[in-house]
Parts: sequence; C-alpha cells; structure tokens
Amino acid sequence: MRISDNSIVADFLASLNQSRARINRLNRQLSTQKRILRVSDDPGGASAILRLNSDLQRVASYKEAVSGGKSGLKMTADSLGRVADLLQEVKGVLTGATGSADPSLLNKFADQVDQFLNLGVEIANTQFDRKYIFGGTNTTTPPFVRTGTPAQVQYQGDAGAISYQVGDGVSQVVNVNGLAAFGSVGEISLNGMLDRNAAVNTMVSNTVQVTDGLGVSHDVLITMRKADANSWVMSAALPPGSTGATLSGGTATVSFDPVTGKPTETLRGAPLVLTPLATSPAQAAPALTMMVRAGTLAEGVTGGGPSTLSATHENVSVFNKLLELRDALRSGNQPTADDMAFIGIMQDVVMREEARAGSLSESLTTADTYLTAHKEHLLDLLGDKQDIDLAEIGMKLSQEQVMLDAALSAAARVIPRSLLDFLK
Repeated sequence: MRISDNSIVADFLASLNQSRARINRLNRQLSTQKRILRVSDDPGGASAILRLNSDLQRVASYKEAVSGGKSGLKMTADSLGRVADLLQEVKGVLTGATGSADPSLLNKFADQVDQFLNLGVEIANTQFDRKYIFGGTNTTTPPFVRTGTPAQVQYQGDAGAISYQVGDGVSQVVNVNGLAAFGSVGEISLNGMLDRNAAVNTMVSNTVQVTDGLGVSHDVLITMRKADANSWVMSAALPPGSTGATLSGGTATVSFDPVTGKPTETLRGAPLVLTPLATSPAQAAPALTMMVRAGTLAEGVTGGGPSTLSATHENVSVFNKLLELRDALRSGNQPTADDMAFIGIMQDVVMREEARAGSLSESLTTADTYLTAHKEHLLDLLGDKQDIDLAEIGMKLSQEQVMLDAALSAAARVIPRSLLDFLK
C-alpha cells in the first residue's frame, strides 16, 4: 500500500505537536513547581490536594482564632493585675487611716481612694480590638457605669462566656467577665441573740438565701456552735438534697464581751465560696466569695429561752465598696478590721480571675502548638501529592528535547525540502 506524502507530513506534524506539548508541560511544571497542573492530569491526586488545601485553610482559621484569643487574654490578665495592685494600694491607705481622728487627714485618704476608684473603673472598661473585654458577651457598651444618687457603679454586661473554635469540635473560652472579676464578692451579716448560759456545744441554725450573679437564689444553712464561755464557732453547709451549687469554706469564730455581749473579735478561716453549677461554661454564674460579719449578733441572757440566729446576704462589687470606703472616710469614720479583710478578699478574687485568664491563655498556647504541628504534617502530605521532583523533571525534559531533535533530523531526510523550509 502506498503511503502518500500528505499522510507522512500529517503524522509527523501530529508527533511534533505532541512532543512540543510534553516539553511545554514539563517547562510549566518546572516554573510552577507543581506536578498536577489540571484535574485531568491526576483526578485522584487533584482531589487529595483540594482536601489538603481545605484542611490547611481550616487550620489557618483556627490559628488566627488562637492568636486573637491569646492577645485578648493577655490584656485581660494585665488589666486584672493592675486592679489587684490598686487594691493593695487601697489596703495601704486604709492602714494609714486606721487610728486617725483628724478629719482633714481622713479626707485626704478619701481622695486617694477616689483616685483608685476612678482608675479601677477605667481599667474595667478596657477595650481590645474595639470590644470591651469585661462585658461578657455584651462587648459594644462600657460594662461599668456610674449612676444614681448617691452614686453607684453598675455592671451593664453579662456573665456570658465568649468561645473561639480552635480545632475540629474544640472550643476555648477566651474571656473573663466583669461580674466574675469585680462583682462576685458578698457579705453575710449575722444577727440574733445567743444564750450566754447555753452549754458548750449547743448549736443554733438558720437558713440564709444567697443570690448568685445570675440572680438565682441558693439556700445556705448557717450554724453557730458554742465553743466556750464567750465564743461561738460558725460553719456553713448546703441543705440536704441541694444540687444547684457547691459550697466550701466559711468557718469563723466570734468572741463576745462578757459584759456588753457585743462581738469583740472575729477569727475567720477560709472565705465562704458558693459555686453555682451549670451544664456549660456559657451558662455558669461565677463563684461567689463571701465574708461573714457579726452584724448585730450579740450574746446575752435569754431568760432560759433558746438562742436565735438569722442572717442576710448582700452582693458587693469592688467599685461600690471603694465608694463606700471613700464616703466613710469623708464623713470622719475610720476603716474597720472588717473593711480591711473585705478588701483582702476582693483582691484575692481579682487575682484568682487573673490566674484563670493565664490558665486559659496557656490552653490556647497548647492548642497553637498542636495546630502548628498539624499544619506541618498537612504541608508534608501536600508536598508529596503536589511538588515535583526537579531531577526527574529535568531528565524528562532533556529526553524530550533529544527526541524532538532526532525527529526533526529524521524528517529532514524523509520529507521534501520545501516542507522543512516551511516548518523552519
């Protein structure tokens, strides 16, 4: 069968185009450093590459959330540390004011407390990334504002937790709300008449309602036990069957003057801490730390009648306590030992929340370490699927060029000169 010149030329041109296409593809692989240039090159590999790129984008979003959360928590911890330092300064002022009867000096101490109050409120209204860090989930308005006459500092935020997703199915709380930091301290004031003639180990009890930060009431059973002639030991417990909270601490020994029956000294153990229970951190009220005051409790002769005991609870924010102390100093009233103790408890609570912010930040650091390792693993897998072998591609390119040159040389002997001239 005779093969026409046209067929020879057509076959040569087709082979020539295929060879040049392979050379062009190899050159593109070298320039892009990618093995797969289109899905049709390797459908299975292309699908894996798309999946790995999606995983990398998700890891990048998690790392961005971790970075933002760590920055916000650092500012939170720093702010809480500054407030704790302010309360230490307040304790120094109160120590200086104790025993002073000079109204002008007490007024100067009041001015110092007022300065600490103003700075404390300013810190509590700190913003990060244009969001108020202590407002809970309400990040658009200042969480602490002064209102009313006489002035009080009110909390306008909530107890909500802000969570960022830092992994597949993993969320991390990234805030400390102002209610937990500055409004989770309270007082339990004891009232009633204890029988001076009661036998040692005589006990009297009553229930006080304690309201947590979310407005939920909890019953706490307060018990006074006579320890000796003029001392009674207080303890606290939850009523049997209580499931809405846990309770710890709350012991105190109250001594009374044998003549007047008034309290002379209160030795406190660990503060009374009520921790409400919730199904998730976003629904949990902060732990409430309370100090016990003797109040109007007294010891006296009851005429053979039983001792009586009652108690009332009041939440007191850090800033309203500073307002109270400032106004008392301006009125010429010296701070009491209970005032000093209460500021100490408030400082402990602020430092507790500072430590919690640090703990949350450490958790984010751990998550970031894992995400970094996971990202490197995904990049390795992606490289295996997508990156070229430079030596292999270079060798193939050389082979293709040699083959093209050989084809052109052979064609020069087979195809008429006029055609070669046309091709050149």
